[in-house]
Amino acid sequence: MIYTVTLNPALDHFIEVDGLVVDDANRVKGECLYAGGKGIDVSRALRHLGGDSMALGFIGGHNGRTMVDLLKAEGVTCYFTPITRETRRDIVVCTGKPRTQTMLNAPGPVVTPVEWHAFLTHLRLLDLREAYVVVSGSLPRGVPADAYYQIITLVQKLGARAVLDADGPCLREGLKAKPFAIKPNLSELRRAVRKSLRTDAEIVAAAATLNRSGVEIVLVSCGRRGLFVVSDGARIRAVPPTVKVRSTVGAGDSAVAGFVFGHAGGKSLEECARFAAATGTAATLAPGNQLCALKDTLRLVPRIKIHVVKGASR
Repeated sequence: MIYTVTLNPALDHFIEVDGLVVDDANRVKGECLYAGGKGIDVSRALRHLGGDSMALGFIGGHNGRTMVDLLKAEGVTCYFTPITRETRRDIVVCTGKPRTQTMLNAPGPVVTPVEWHAFLTHLRLLDLREAYVVVSGSLPRGVPADAYYQIITLVQKLGARAVLDADGPCLREGLKAKPFAIKPNLSELRRAVRKSLRTDAEIVAAAATLNRSGVEIVLVSCGRRGLFVVSDGARIRAVPPTVKVRSTVGAGDSAVAGFVFGHAGGKSLEECARFAAATGTAATLAPGNQLCALKDTLRLVPRIKIHVVKGASR
């Protein structure tokens, strides 16, 4: 079983306009709502790939009920912990000329200590033996600063493999629990190791340092540059073909979904890297937050080039 944890989900409101003019009325050409949040995007992407998962986290208010309805419509199973405050709503303004995306992210609700402990109780009720638990995104106000450390420690004690996709203090705290895998992007990796990381060898060396610290697999997403995968004895870069990008929202989450989907299916590390790079690239072909389509992913898989990174220390 694959579980995803999104502690600070959002109802994403995408608005499309030709151009954005400040201090004037702007005509909306189109709009849509998506259940958002990094872990939720992983669950949605897994569903698009033909896999199953269960989305966990906090949900509250009208926005929360709308999100649950949207997820059910996509066939995503949910097991959310209810909270009294309203789930946040984020706004994404997409312009056509020039093509831009402006994201307005709300801070989210305050979670009480009682609600936090209820969530942990929910986790303990699940059968996590040999499961994958993807933990990602930001923390809502009110939960402990070491929330990801607590979650990863708990689920791995219960037999799961934890996959962490977070930034800043969330990533640093989560790393202390030695998750099975992590998936920072290049900027997040730079912040984690406090280095500029310009060359492929430098990126792989930084990832190898985290691997030696107890993380079994380190994936680093670098956009058009590709996906770096570092594990014991493996230093590879999966490079996608050049495509016409429509939206980068959820590309990293789709890559996580692709990797976990492949690994849970018993694929080799190279095959998982190839599939993850394909799903991440497939997500950029879709508008808004539609994420990866299976047909695009399968079309891209054979076009992913795998390189062994030379000059990186082991």
